[in-house]
Formats: sequence, C-alpha cells, structure tokens
Amino acid sequence: MKKIKISRILFTFNYCRAGDLIKITRRIIDSMKQNANFPNPTPPLADVEKGLEEFLTALSNAGGFDRALVAIKDNKQAILKQLLTELAYYVTQTCKGDKALLLGSGFDINADSGKPQQEPPKLRVELGMPGQVTIGVKRIAKAKAYVHQYTADPLTPQSVWISETTLNPQHTFTGLTSAGRIWLRVIVIDRKGQSIFWDPVLRIVQ
Repeated sequence: MKKIKISRILFTFNYCRAGDLIKITRRIIDSMKQNANFPNPTPPLADVEKGLEEFLTALSNAGGFDRALVAIKDNKQAILKQLLTELAYYVTQTCKGDKALLLGSGFDINADSGKPQQEPPKLRVELGMPGQVTIGVKRIAKAKAYVHQYTADPLTPQSVWISETTLNPQHTFTGLTSAGRIWLRVIVIDRKGQSIFWDPVLRIVQ
C-alpha cells in the first residue's frame, strides 16, 4: 500500500538566518491578513507584526556589535520565533493537513516541492519499556545545551512542555502514561544563546 504523505508545516523560521526570518514572517503576515480561512489567528497578527518591527529595530541597533544591543536583538529574535511557533500550531489545527490551506498561510510546508527547504537532521524517537521514550538528535557543533521536551496531545499554542536540559543530545523520559499520545521535540541552544528547534513529532507511549 502506498504511504500517503500528510502535509505539515516546516518550522524553517526557527533555524534560518535573520534575513530569511524577516522574509518568511512578512510572507506569513501578508498571506494571512484578511484571509477568511484564518478568522481568529492565535496569536493575533498584530502581535506578530509588532514582534517583527521590534526585531528589525533591534537588528539595526546591533549593527555595531555592542554586546548589550546584540543581547537585545537575540531576545527580540527569540520572541518573534515563539510568536511564529504559536501561530504555526494554530494554522496546523485549523488546516488539518489540507495542503491548499496550509500553503495559503504563507508557512513553508513539506509538500511544497517548488522550493527545497533546509531542515535540521530528523528527530530520533525510540519507544522502549512501558512508560519510557528516548529522543535524540545528531550532536551539534558548538552546542551549549540540549532541551528535550514533551507535551500531551493535542498540540495547541497553550500546550505546556515538560523539559529536561542536558549536555547530551539524547535523553530518556520515564514514568510516562502507557498508551498516552505525546508530542516530542528538541531545542538546541548554541554558545551565542540562539535556539534551533526540531519539528514536534507525535508518538504513542508503550
């Protein structure tokens, strides 16, 4: 039987350069504004626009490499990425895998073959003993920490992530509820304090 590929959002905005982050954000805002398919975005597009403007200002101010201004820029960038992450969850829940609707949001999706994407290495998930799940990623050069996370299904902007921060790219969660549906992801923090997010994946605990 042929495997059906489900359309989903790629979180490319979480690991791209600043210039690409700006382009992606502007495309998403333009695509979703007055789009009847997304009547009540969460967070509101006005918040995303504000986040973008504050990041642009901070990026411009940090041009002289002043450490304090660079720190402000990094913080504003993290805020913008978090806003886009929450918006991506809203779009995912609204579109329910519909490719046309997902493309209409302006986000990059896995089925959009017209423009190849650069994704980080895939998240590895191993289901071991009952109540146990191991997740891991390929070791990243200059990584300062690995944040391993899970949250209960369904995935929403209000989801609370349980986190374990380690120096190891692999971690095992124990004591999970058997037959429970959970989402898992990894965030890598580099030495500059910037974050790389892996797309969340859904698994059923043994």
